[in-house]
Amino acid sequence: MALRPAERLDSWKQIAAYLNRSVRTVRRWEREEGLPVHRHMHRALGSVFALRPEIDAWRQSLTRAPEPAAPADASIAVLPFTDLSDDADSAYFVEGLTEEITTTLSRVRALRVISRASAASLRGTRKRARGIARELGVRYLLQGSVRKAQQRLRISAQLINAAEDVLVWGEVYDGTLEDVFTIQEQLARIIVAELEVRLTTGEDLRLSKRPIASVPAYECYLRARHESWRWRQDSIDRSVRLLQQGLSIVGDNAQLYAALGLANLQYREAGVDLSPRPLRKAQACAAKVLALDPASATGLQLRGWIAYSRGRIQQAVRDLKACLAREPNNADTLLLLSNCYLISGQVPASRPLLRRLLAIDPLTPISRCMPAFADLMEGRLAAAVAPYHQMLDMDVTNPMARLFYAWVLILNGRTAEGRSIVAGFPEELRHTLPARVASFLVRAAAREGRTAQALVTAQIEALAGATDVFPRLLAQGFALAGLRTPALKWLRVAIGRGFINYPFLAQHDPSLEALRGDARFQRLLVVVRKRWEKFEP
Repeated sequence: MALRPAERLDSWKQIAAYLNRSVRTVRRWEREEGLPVHRHMHRALGSVFALRPEIDAWRQSLTRAPEPAAPADASIAVLPFTDLSDDADSAYFVEGLTEEITTTLSRVRALRVISRASAASLRGTRKRARGIARELGVRYLLQGSVRKAQQRLRISAQLINAAEDVLVWGEVYDGTLEDVFTIQEQLARIIVAELEVRLTTGEDLRLSKRPIASVPAYECYLRARHESWRWRQDSIDRSVRLLQQGLSIVGDNAQLYAALGLANLQYREAGVDLSPRPLRKAQACAAKVLALDPASATGLQLRGWIAYSRGRIQQAVRDLKACLAREPNNADTLLLLSNCYLISGQVPASRPLLRRLLAIDPLTPISRCMPAFADLMEGRLAAAVAPYHQMLDMDVTNPMARLFYAWVLILNGRTAEGRSIVAGFPEELRHTLPARVASFLVRAAAREGRTAQALVTAQIEALAGATDVFPRLLAQGFALAGLRTPALKWLRVAIGRGFINYPFLAQHDPSLEALRGDARFQRLLVVVRKRWEKFEP
C-alpha cells in the first residue's frame, strides 16, 4: 500500500521539526538510539527521509526501555511555591504548577522525587533547608514563587543543595500563560542538568510533551485538581464540571479524561457515592484514555484502581504493575499495589514497594502506617500499635485514622484504650461510616453483642459492602461478640471484595478465634486458600 505524502518526512530538518528537536540531536538519536531514518538511493550523501508511523512506533518503544539507576544524591523535593498574586483566585494555578513540576521530574527514573503530598505537608514551615531535607531524606530542594496577574506570569525558582546549604541555581521567568509549558520544561531540564542526571531518549521526549496544548483547557484541569483535593461533594462536582469544560475546549484528551475518571472515583473515596455509578463513569474515562494513549501510565493506574474497587484484585495488580513500569516513582500506584498484595496474602511482594513508597512519600499518614499493616498481616500485632498511633497524630481530623488506631488496639486486646480513642471522634464526624463502625467495634469487643448489632443499620450495611475494609472490620467485630452467623456473612463479603489473605484468616487474626472450629468457616477457608495459592503477584 502506498504511503500518503503526509506520512513522509523528506529531510533532517523535517524530521527534527516533527520531533521538536534540533537536527544535531536527531542525528545523534539515529546513531545511538535507533531512530529509524532511511537514505535515498543514488542521491547526495546526507539525503534522507523518515516515515511518521515508524517514528511513532520508535517513540512508543522508548516508554518500555530500561533506564539507568539513580545516583545516591539525585533526590529532590519540590516545595509548595509561594503565591504572590494579588488575585485571591490564583491558588489553584500555583498549587497546580507545583504538582506539574513534581510529576514531570518524577517521570525521570534516575531521580528520587518526594511526592506532592509529603512536600505539601511542609507548607509554611519555618525550618531551614537542611532540616527540611533531613526530614524528607533528600539532597536538593526546589522552591519558588508565582505572581499571576490576568495573563501575565512571573515565576521565580531556586535550586538549593540542602546538604551543603548553598544556592545552586536561581532564575526568574517573565511571560504569559501561553509560556507556562515552556517554563515547566525549562525548569525540569535545568534541574536534571544540575543534578547531573542523563536522560534517556524516551525521557527527553516526555519532558517536551504537551499533554494539554490549550491554555484555557489546562486552566480547567488545574482548577479541577485543586477542587478534587478538598474531598467534599460540592468540590468534586465542580471538578467534574471543569474537566468537562476543558474537554469541550480541546476535544478528546487523555490527561483530561484521566482526571475526570479520578474525580469520579473521588465520590467513592470521600464516601459520597458508593453505588456502581462512579465506577461506570470512571471505566468509560479509562477506556477513552487508553484508546488515545495505550501506554498511558495514568490510564493504567485508573483502570487498576477501578478493578481494585470492584474486588478484581488480580486484574488490578496487572494494570498497576504495568503503570509502575512506566512511572516507577508514582506514590499512589505504589500505595495501591502494595495494598493489593497485602489483602491477597502476598506480604513479601509488598515489602520492596513499601520501602520505595516511604522513600518518596515519607510524611503522608497512610504511607507511614502501611508497613505496620504488613506486620499485622503476618501476625506481628504489637508492632503495629505505634505506627497507627502516629498516623492518628499526623492527621487527627481523619476519621479513618481514628478508626484504624482503635481497630489495632482492639486486636491487641486493649479494648478500653480503643474505646477512649473512639470517644474522641469530633461531634461533626460521629455520623460518618468510620465513626459508626468504630463504635460498633468497641462494643463488640466488650461483648456488648446486642448493642453492637443494633448499630449496624441497613444504611451502614449498604455503605459498608462497597469496599473490602469495612466488611472485614464488621466480620471481626461480630466474631469478637460471639455472633458467628453475621461474622461469616461479612467475611464472605470481604472475600468477595478481594480479601484473600489466607495466612491471616487461618492463623494470625485473633478476632476470628471463635470461628475457627466452625465448619462453615473451615469451608470458607478452603475457597480462600485456593484463590490465595492461584494468585500471581
